[in-house]
Amino acid sequence: MDGQFYSMVALIITIPIIMFVVSYISYSQKFGGHVADRVISDQLHQLTTSVELDTAKAMEICGRRAVLAAANFVLGGGIPLTDADANLTTLMLAGMINRTASFMMINNTMPNWSQRITSKPVNFDIYLQYGNISIENYDGFSLRIGMDINLTVTDKLGVSRLDRVNSREYVIISIAGIEDPVFPLKTQGFLRRIIRRADQPYFGMRILTATVNSSGSCSARITFNKSECDTSKILVASNLTGVVYSCYAGIILGASYNLSGQSDCYLTGNASAVQLVNDTIVSSGYDTVLIDRETRSAWSLPGAANLSERYYYNGNGPDFLMRLEGNYSPTAKGIVTFAYPPELEEQALPVDNYSRVDYQYFTGQGACITFRAMPEWFGMDGSHAADLNISALLTGNPCTSG
Repeated sequence: MDGQFYSMVALIITIPIIMFVVSYISYSQKFGGHVADRVISDQLHQLTTSVELDTAKAMEICGRRAVLAAANFVLGGGIPLTDADANLTTLMLAGMINRTASFMMINNTMPNWSQRITSKPVNFDIYLQYGNISIENYDGFSLRIGMDINLTVTDKLGVSRLDRVNSREYVIISIAGIEDPVFPLKTQGFLRRIIRRADQPYFGMRILTATVNSSGSCSARITFNKSECDTSKILVASNLTGVVYSCYAGIILGASYNLSGQSDCYLTGNASAVQLVNDTIVSSGYDTVLIDRETRSAWSLPGAANLSERYYYNGNGPDFLMRLEGNYSPTAKGIVTFAYPPELEEQALPVDNYSRVDYQYFTGQGACITFRAMPEWFGMDGSHAADLNISALLTGNPCTSG
C-alpha cells in the first residue's frame, strides 16, 4: 500500500511538470522567433537613431571647419571667394579650396566622417550616402547647412532592415568668433575684427514718452529706491512722495508734475513709467537710461555705450557668405558693425566722412549724421538710423573725424 501511495504522489507531482515542459516547448516554437525578431528590430532602431545623431554632429563639425577654412583662405590671400556656397561645399566633400588642400579639413571631410560612422563594430551593416549640400544664411549670426541623407541599416542575417530615403537634414552653424573678412579686405590687412554679437538684442530703444511736464537731458544708471540718495543716478518712481530732488541726476515719474526749479532733468506723466523702465532693464540687462529733452522720452542706448567694443548687430548689411565674396550689398537678415575712427587713426588710416555702418563706410556711401548723446564721430544716414530705432535722436549735424 505504501508503494502505491508514493507512486500516486510521484505521478501527481510529475504530471504538472510534464505539462509545463510541453507548453513551454510549444510556446517557444510558436512565439520564440517573434521575440528574437523584436529584439533585433529594437536594436536596429536604436542604431539608426545613433547614426542619424552622429551624422548631424559630423555635419556641424565639418561645416564649422569648412567656414573657418574659407575665412582663413580669404584673410590669408586677400582675395574674396567667387562662390562661397560652392567653395564651402567643396571643402566639406573634398577638403579643397581653389584646388588647394586645407589643413583645417584633414580627417574632417564628410567622407572621413562617413567612414568612421559606418565602421562601428556592431552586428549590422550600415550604408550611408549623402548629397545635395546647401549652405545659406540663416539669421545673420548663423549659417544653415542642409544635406540629403540616404541611410540603410540591416542585420547580418537579413531579418530586419530600416531605410531612410532622401531624408533632408539641417544643422545650424554659428559664425561667432570667426574673423570678418570685410575689415582686412578693405584696409589691406591693417584692421581685423572678430564677429561678436552684442549682449543686448537692440542698439537703441525708446522706452517711454512723457507729457509736456518734462525738461532737460541727462544719462545715468537707474534706481527705483527713493531712499537712495545718489547724484550719479536717475530715480524712477510713481510719484513725488518722499523724493529729495537734489539726490538725483534726473527724475522719471509716473504722475505728472511741473518740476521746473526743482530739477534740471525730468520726465513725468507716463503712468506706466516704472513698469516700462523695469521691463527694459530686466530684458536687456542694461540699466542706464537717457532722458532726452527734444523727444521728451526715455531711451535705452546700450549700442552707443559699447561702440568701443565693436559689437555686431542684426541689420540689413551683407551676411557672412556675402562678406566672404567681397559683396557689400545690403540684404535682409544680415549683420552690421561700425567703423571705429580711433582704430583707423591708430593705424594711420584716413577717416572719411561717410556713414559709420561698416559696409557703407568701406564703399564710400551714406551721410554721416550725428546723434544726441553719442560721440560726434559716430553717425549714419536716416535709413540706417531707423533700422536701429534711433532716427529720432539724429541731430542733422555732420560727423567729426574721431
